[in-house]
Amino acid sequence: MTERSRTGALILFLLFLGVALFTALPSSAFTPPPLPGDEEEIAPPPPPVFGEEPPEPKKPEEELKPAPQPKPEPKPAPKPAQKPKPKPKPKAEPKEPSYTVDQLYRMGLNAYKGENGAAQSFPEALKWWGRAAAKGHVVAQYNMGIMYKKGEGTPKDFKKARDFFLQAAREKYAPAAEQLGHLYYGDFLGKPDYGEAARWYEQAAQKNRAFSQFRLGLIHYKGLGRPKDAMKAFYWFDEAAKNGFIDAMVNLGVLYERGEGAVFSREKAFYWYKQAADKGSPLGMAYLGMVYYQGRGIPKDERKGISLLEQAAAKNLAYAQRELYKINPLKYMKYRNVK
Repeated sequence: MTERSRTGALILFLLFLGVALFTALPSSAFTPPPLPGDEEEIAPPPPPVFGEEPPEPKKPEEELKPAPQPKPEPKPAPKPAQKPKPKPKPKAEPKEPSYTVDQLYRMGLNAYKGENGAAQSFPEALKWWGRAAAKGHVVAQYNMGIMYKKGEGTPKDFKKARDFFLQAAREKYAPAAEQLGHLYYGDFLGKPDYGEAARWYEQAAQKNRAFSQFRLGLIHYKGLGRPKDAMKAFYWFDEAAKNGFIDAMVNLGVLYERGEGAVFSREKAFYWYKQAADKGSPLGMAYLGMVYYQGRGIPKDERKGISLLEQAAAKNLAYAQRELYKINPLKYMKYRNVK
C-alpha cells in the first residue's frame, strides 16, 4: 500500500470516530439558535445598579402611639435695637462778614496805601482788590493789572496784567485801555504789536487821555505798523497838546516849522516851543533856545538862546549839550564826547 493510500485511510478513520463521539453526547448540551421569525428573542435582565441592595421583607407594623413632644420653651423677646447716637455736628467756622463791592475796593485801597488804620500790605491789597475785581469793579480790575505789571505783592506777570486790563477796558475804562496800549507798544508781551497798541490807544484817546493821543501821533508820524501819515500825526499831537501834554507841544512846534501835516508857520512853531519850555520841558527849552540863537522867525538873541540851551544841558539833554559844544568848543569842552 502506498503512502498516499495510507493517508487517505487514516483521514476516513478519524472522521468516523468523530461522528461516533458527537452522537454519544447528551441532547441538552447544545441548543441551536432560533431562526429568524421562529420566536421572540428574550431581552437580558437589566444590569445591577451599584450601591443598592434588595429590600428586606417588611414585618407587620405595630400601632405606635406618638411620644409626647416637649413643649417648646418660649423664645425671649428680641431686644429693641439701639438707636445710633447722633454724631456731634462740626463746629461752624465763624463766617466772614459779607462786604459790598465798594467795601472790598476800599479795603484794598487802605491796605495799598496804609491808610485808615490799615497796615500797608500789597498782598492784602491784592486779596481785596482781587475779590472786588471778580465782582466787576473796573477800578479794582485796573489796579490788579497795575500790581501784576509792577510786581507789587506778587511776581511780575504781564499776561495777567493784560487780562485784568482787558476786563476793565471792555467796560470802556480809559486808563485800562491806555495800559493795554503800553503793553502792546513795548515788548512786555513779546514783539511789539503796533496795530493792537493803536487800537487801544484810540479807545483811550477818545476819552481825552493825552498820553494815548500823543502815542497815536507818534505811531502815525513814524509809520509804525502802518504807512506814515503826517496829517493824522498832527491831528493827534494837536489833541494831546490841547490836553496839556508837553511833549506833544514840542512836536507840534516841529511839524509847524517843517510844514508837515500843517501849513508852515514859524510863529506857531515858536508859540508851541515856548509853551513847552514854560512848563519845564528840556526839549522845549533847547528848541526855543535855537530859535532865539539863530533868529528863526523872531529877532535874533544869542544870549537868550545860549541861556535856554544851558538850562536844557543842565537837565542832561544831549541835544542841548551837543549844540553848546558846536557854539563854543573851548567853553563847553565837557560836552565834547556827548553822542
